[in-house]
Amino acid sequence: MKSGEVQILTGLDAETIKFYESEKLICIKRDNDSNEIYDDETINQIKSIKLLFKLQIPISKIKDWSQGIINLESLLKEKLKEIDKHEVVISNKKEAYKGIIKELKKNGKTDVDVFLEIVEIFQSEEYLDFNNELKDILQPSLTIQILNTLILSGPLFWLWINLSGHKYEFIVENIIISLICTVLLTLCWKSYFQKKKNNKNENIGCLLSFLGLIGALFLTIWSFIFISQLQEKIFVPDEYLLYMFKPPYSYMIFFFEIELIIFIIYIINKINKSSEWKWAVSIFNIFKKKVLIIVVANIFLIYACVTGITVVTKNRIVDYSFYKPSGVIYSYNDIVKVETGFKGKFLGRFRKNAGEFYYIVNFTNGSKVNLYQGNSSLEDTYLELEIIDDLIMKTSAEKIASPENSEYCDLDQRYIDRFLRIVSNR
Repeated sequence: MKSGEVQILTGLDAETIKFYESEKLICIKRDNDSNEIYDDETINQIKSIKLLFKLQIPISKIKDWSQGIINLESLLKEKLKEIDKHEVVISNKKEAYKGIIKELKKNGKTDVDVFLEIVEIFQSEEYLDFNNELKDILQPSLTIQILNTLILSGPLFWLWINLSGHKYEFIVENIIISLICTVLLTLCWKSYFQKKKNNKNENIGCLLSFLGLIGALFLTIWSFIFISQLQEKIFVPDEYLLYMFKPPYSYMIFFFEIELIIFIIYIINKINKSSEWKWAVSIFNIFKKKVLIIVVANIFLIYACVTGITVVTKNRIVDYSFYKPSGVIYSYNDIVKVETGFKGKFLGRFRKNAGEFYYIVNFTNGSKVNLYQGNSSLEDTYLELEIIDDLIMKTSAEKIASPENSEYCDLDQRYIDRFLRIVSNR
């Protein structure tokens, strides 16, 4: 492409283009006869430099960009911060003008020293930096947004757990709360993106963060399923009545979720840097320095989760734990007491878990376990509890049972009737 055509395409004269070349902003190729050769890439670079000059970017910064020392996005962000500082200074000057005019109208004179001190404070670097930090603080926080998402995702997560485990206690309330949380989640993210709509880079970061969060939740669910299946394969015999992933071991799953979130945030920060993620990056860097400790800790967590199970068959009850992986074996004759009934109101006033059934088995060594809400292969829900109760009542075990508070139970009447039969069985 000839020089004249380039001038028409770029809107620049030959002298300006030569100036760009002399300042090493562009590199123009030449043929054997020293004629200038302009390709599309060079023309685009000339136009970009023209744009940067019009945006009042210093030539030193343009040189850094053309030499690949700084990318265009970072360059424009620096200029934007500089403009923000100037806007603050101009705004403060306007306020100073108004203040001086007001004083002149009121007293016919003004205290120069006071206003001079105020203007010097407003123009100081410390004040400008503080003002920028304050603006950042007032911006919608992605960290808080993700925290809100985690909280609002709780009912959705437990709805999935209850449905997959065929646990239909309070299922109607669970569905209603899940729908409300879904609406609130949608509104929260809509509001967040609207406030961030002018910052494409941050929106990409938000999208990555949201997808990462969903990924972390799915991986947590997968971990829960994987550990349950592993427990079933290792500890649960073919003919079982009930087994349960008992607390507090079942809560350890959430340590894996925290680790996953930190790892995902670290990866996202690599792709799209954000000052909000410094805490997670710092934690991940500590993890990297203590790899052996973290690996050992995770192996122990998996081991503790897998062994945190109680299995009930027609002949015995086996209580496994991380400190007793072979399990403590109890016969039904080792049961000294059974406590069963319905929970009452919290502090006699608040319903909370009022009406929830419980079936606590006490052994001769002082150990106890609540067999309610275990996993069973029987299709008829809670039938396993009735079978277990019949087996226990054939022994000399004491039974403390009461139908009190059954009116608060929200399950289908056939399940309430089953619980009442268990309570009255002696």
